[in-house]
Amino acid sequence: MKVLVIDTCGEVGSVALCNGERMVAGETLVARSSSSALLPTIARLLEEQGWKLAELDGVGIVSGPGSFTGVRVGLAAAKGLCEPTSLPLVAVSRLEVLASAAALQDGYAVLDAGRGEVYVRTIATGKEMLSGLDETRTLAAGAHVVVAEEKILEAFADTQVQIIAIRAELALPIVLRELRAGAGDVALVDANYVRGERDIYGKSSAVVAGETI
Repeated sequence: MKVLVIDTCGEVGSVALCNGERMVAGETLVARSSSSALLPTIARLLEEQGWKLAELDGVGIVSGPGSFTGVRVGLAAAKGLCEPTSLPLVAVSRLEVLASAAALQDGYAVLDAGRGEVYVRTIATGKEMLSGLDETRTLAAGAHVVVAEEKILEAFADTQVQIIAIRAELALPIVLRELRAGAGDVALVDANYVRGERDIYGKSSAVVAGETI
């Protein structure tokens, strides 16, 4: 199964071409360059492998949470590639990618959301929320925690914490699982902001599935 995986949610984006469970080509994009570099990079990697876009079996997009602009850039590019070629498209939560990469069976996956807030995924339930950093530190005390950014690593010193840099290829196991299950309707794929769009640039309380609590 030939798959393209895209992640532009963070400061540094990445792209991976995969054949089955193996990455055959990949590239990290220069920081904050996703809007201009993403499509040319994909085109070049396909050409170098001798692959045509229409020959792919699907596209995976890490759909957030993360940078609002980055999420939109990646999602727009993925949909633009899939719609004319009728390729299936799978959206994957960045928090799920982080939890999967750490092989967490319980505990929390945590991403920096800025302004003293973090995005949190509770492994036991799969629920994702926006929460204050201090509140999350108290909640996760003594638990297994995985983070992606060094800037919040120190806050979880009282937990069993590990740090993993998120790259596109880390989403591959989830993308393959969803494609094999028959998922991939482009029309149903949307961004995962965790919080509502109106709250993206403002302060908010904890949010689960887009609803303030």
